[in-house]
This record gives sequence, C-alpha cells and structure tokens, in this order.
Amino acid sequence: MKKRLMASLFVCMFSLTLIPTASAAGYAPPTLPDVFQGDGLYITATPLEPKLAGSFVPDSDSSAGFHGGWAKFLAEEEERDGYGYLVDSYMALHYVDKGGNVLKTEVETCNNVGSDLDQSAALNYYDGMCAFYDRETERFGYLDEAGNVAIEPRFTKVSAFSDGLAAVYEELSDEFYYIDKSGNKVLGPLYSFDHPPFFSDGLLPWSDYLDTDGDGRSDDYFVGYLDKNGDAAITLYQGDWENCRLELLDTQGHAPDYYDGSHFSEGHAIIREERDGSRYPIHIIIDTEGNEVGRIALSAPLTANILSVVHDGLIIVDFYDTDANGSAGIGAVDIHGNIVVEPGKIAAGNAYYDSGLVRGSSDSGLFVDKKGNTVIPGKFAEAANVPEEQLDEELMSCFPGSAMSLQLHATNFEEGTALLTVELWSNGMSIADRWYYVLEAHEGTYTGTGKVYDAATGQVTGGGSASQPGSPAQPAADQPSSWAAGQVSEAVSAGIVPESLRSAYTQSITRAEFCALATRLYETVKGTAIAERVTFTDTADENVEKMAALGVVTGTGDGAFDPGGLLTREQAATMLARLSDAVGAPLPAGSPTFPDAASISSWASEAVGRVQAGGIMSGTGTGTFDPAGPYTREQSILTMLRLYHTI
Repeated sequence: MKKRLMASLFVCMFSLTLIPTASAAGYAPPTLPDVFQGDGLYITATPLEPKLAGSFVPDSDSSAGFHGGWAKFLAEEEERDGYGYLVDSYMALHYVDKGGNVLKTEVETCNNVGSDLDQSAALNYYDGMCAFYDRETERFGYLDEAGNVAIEPRFTKVSAFSDGLAAVYEELSDEFYYIDKSGNKVLGPLYSFDHPPFFSDGLLPWSDYLDTDGDGRSDDYFVGYLDKNGDAAITLYQGDWENCRLELLDTQGHAPDYYDGSHFSEGHAIIREERDGSRYPIHIIIDTEGNEVGRIALSAPLTANILSVVHDGLIIVDFYDTDANGSAGIGAVDIHGNIVVEPGKIAAGNAYYDSGLVRGSSDSGLFVDKKGNTVIPGKFAEAANVPEEQLDEELMSCFPGSAMSLQLHATNFEEGTALLTVELWSNGMSIADRWYYVLEAHEGTYTGTGKVYDAATGQVTGGGSASQPGSPAQPAADQPSSWAAGQVSEAVSAGIVPESLRSAYTQSITRAEFCALATRLYETVKGTAIAERVTFTDTADENVEKMAALGVVTGTGDGAFDPGGLLTREQAATMLARLSDAVGAPLPAGSPTFPDAASISSWASEAVGRVQAGGIMSGTGTGTFDPAGPYTREQSILTMLRLYHTI
C-alpha cells in the first residue's frame, strides 16, 4: 500500500490551538470545541485518526457515515505482476470504528459499484451484514460482523440486509431473490423493480399484479404489503389498475436507514393517494395493521414531497409550491401529519432525524434539533470560535497566492454517531486535506472539563482536555435541570403534573409517584375521573388503585404493590406503553434497537420497542437504554409530556 505523503514544507505557526496531523504544507486547522451544547442535548466532538497506511479518504456517497459501528474509508490500491508492472488499480474499502481501529477481514474488499446506490449502501454494515466485491470472480458476497465471509461471492448485484433478508441478483436479469443471512433463498424470483424494496417489521411494500388466489397466475392489481412468505399481509387496494388511486412511494432511498419509499419504519409507513381531479395529492400514514394514524394534506398551492420514512418520530418533507414551480423549503412533520420543523431548516436530500438531530440547511447550521434550533453552526469559523477575518488572514499567510477555505461536512447521525470532516479547499475547486471528528449525541447538559460551544449564546467556555460525557448539571433546590426546565414548565401549564411532584425534580421517582403522573394525564385527556379501583395490601394510594384498575400497573406479588420502590427505566417504559393503550392512543409496535437491548427483561422488551418507536423514551447519554437504571421525576414528567402530545 502506498505510504501517505508527508509534507516537508514549512509549518505555519500561529496562536490558535492546532491538531497535530500530516497536512498540506504542514498546516493544521484550529481545533473544534470538545462539546456543542444544545437545548436538552449535546454533541461531543472527538478527533479521529484512522489507523490506515497510505492515502485514504472517507466514503462520500449518500449512505456514508457510521453504520453498525463502522465507517467506510477508501484507499487506492495497486496490483503488480512479478516484474513490477502495474496490472490493476482499484479503490479498496476499509472499515474504521470510532477509535480509528480497522476491521480485519478475510478478503480484499473493493468499491467496484459504479453509480449503483443499492450496492453502495450494501457495502455498509446493516443488520449485522456487509456486502463485499471479489475482483477475481467479479461477484458480490457478504461478511458478518467479525469480518468473516458469511456468504460466498456469487451475486451480480446486491442490496443491504434489513429485517434479516437482502435482495440479490444472480444473473444480469430483472429477476431477484431474497436471501437470509446463511445465503438461502427464501422468496422469489420477483421482478419489475429498478430498486428492490426492503423488508421491515416483517413487511414488504408491493404495488403490481399479484397471484392472490394461488393458481400461479397474476390476478388483480395489488397495492399493499407482503409477508416473508410472499403472501398479502396488508391489502390497501385490489382490483383494476385504472381505478387505483393509491400508490406506494418510490423506493429511491437505497438503504434501510434513510430510504424514502413506503417502507415501514418505527411501526409506520406512508402511502400516497391521488385526489379525484386534483393535482394536489395527500399522504396517508398507516400502522402495521394498515390503519390510518395521520395524513399530510396541505392547502394549495403547497404539496408535499416525502424525503424520508418515519425516523426518530418525524418525517422529512419538501414543501413544494406548485404555483412558483419550486421548493418552499424542507421541514419535518410528525406521524399525525403536524408540521414540527418549519420549512427551510433541514438540508436537501437524504437527511433524517436520529437522536433528536438532523443535518441542517446552509442557513440553519450543520445540525439542528427537533425545534429547528442550531446545535452545530454550519461555518467552520463560527464552530471553532475563531473570527472569520483572523482565520482568512492566517490561511493567506500559510498559503500565499492561493484562496484557501475551511469547510464542514457531516454524515447523518446513525444510532447517535456521525462522522464530521473538516475540509481544506483550494480556490474553491479541490480539497487539499481533511481532518476527521467523531460526533456523538447525548441527552442533558455536559458537565465535563472540555471546551464547550453553547448554541444558545454562540460563546465557547471551558478548556483543557475533554472528559467523558458528564451527567446533567445539578439544578438549584426545587428547580428542574436546565435541559428539562422548559418542558417541565410546559407540562405544569398543561395540568399533567400533580403539585406534589413539582419539586425535587432530579430525585428518583417511586412507583406510586409515577402512578400519580399517569392518573393526572389520563384524567386530563379524558376529562373524567377514574371510578374503578384495584386494592393492594401495602398501600391505599388511590392513584395506584386507579392505574391498577386500568391495567397500567400490576403488583409485585402476594397482593402487594411496593409503592415506595424506585421505578426502573424498563418499568417506566412498560407503564407508558400500557397507559397509551388505556387512553386509546396506542404507541406503534417496534423492537428496541439500543446497544444493550439484550439486557432488557423479556417482559419489558415489547414495551421498550414501542416507547422508542413512538419517540416517548430514548437512550441515556451513552446511547444505551439502561433498563435497570433509576428514573427521575423530571424524566418522568418529560416522557408524560411527550405522550400527552402524541395523544
């Protein structure tokens, strides 16, 4: 492998803190802050130096970034014969984790995908599998999470794994199959799709003629979803093609985490319905039973172009003005079709929310939260807290005669992690060098010793080396933490917080206190008191008795409830899921995707998946769920407020 070129020219010295790195003319840019603090969340930024030899660059396609804990980096490789003559050169793939470590694979992986976005996405780790291209056979196979060959190369075209299955082509034809992780064919052959759809929640979007009576012949035109046996699971339309007003969105996303087709995600999918005699369609949001839960219906001349499936509880939408024949800006709506992020706050193309963050527009910043507030600025000088004029002068002194600039580029967050690249551009035309950071999203307020950019003020404070992400700062007596204050106040104003719980907000909540919150929310929403009761031997608390009567809580055995016991996070998730059922607004089905999902108790796993899919509960500062961890009063109030908004 070629060695990375080390510049031997002069080192430009200036007063700003530098990152030691090999770079153009020995130049290193000012460091970014260790932390970017937003409203109720923060992002840590840790320099990344991939442990790769030679010249390498990060993958830049639309599915770039961390997937399954690995990011793709490309390096140019050469093959020479026994006489030293060049036989071939190609772009080799290397997988790098957050620490810069490189995945050791059994095979030489290549990036020979051309412009095929299906295969480009498949070369990422999705669902514990990753495709690879074998130059000798000119076929694709799959690696497992350890980098071992799980499926030998025999496919001419592949897609990413999702829901345990992947679409593959064995010959250069329109027919494709779905295979499992052992390489066995489980469904197919199928045909007629430019980009095969993905299975998710056990369902496959399908709009075509279908053999619905099992006689081997295609019958009516069918719009809906198939199960993993290829049978109709959800029928949205069946009949003559000419009379069908429903259609599934195009499957142009090409990757399981940001596809913009009618695939299920977090228990919901989006269907397009044409209105009779109108050029303004509506979009219907359904659950896994095919029931409508919301619709995106805008007033003329605005119409909606859907840019993502449900991700982090939100859908990215391009609000299109048909009169002006152009975009009115990109924003986000919730699963009921309500506008949450106003148009113009979100970047165009392949953006989606994860951990409460999405890539912003050129005006809003590099990353924005669910309120559209900037968390990381879009300009390097602002993000690094350096006067732009000073930065320009230093670049001019280091690179006389050249117009140099520093720009920020970031991938989407995936499970709370993103790759940030600082790029040194020459004359606005070519990239002279790059530096990398790992971004990680956390809830709460950072309390470590690192340098912190405060998005609310635009100021940078602190210094020294960054520590591990801190815990939320302790508030003054009887006051919620700063990251929770606004939402606690909103919940109090909405009348869903009993007066007895309007203090000691950072204190762990008890089982009985959580019942008080649940009762207040239920009776506020329903407008009537709960008359039924179920009694226990160790408490006469009427809130406990009410919630037990509704099936929201159960006892601990022998007729007891343990009212003073501290509530765990998985217990809270279970109660919240049951409360949504009791109030008549059930949360969507879903499976928990936290790194520690295996440690969630079997009786709580379904509920945790539902509160995650519904956007009611998310992970801790480390990205895990911590099922046995305690739950505070303010955390309980915030999750009740989210459920209140959902209802």
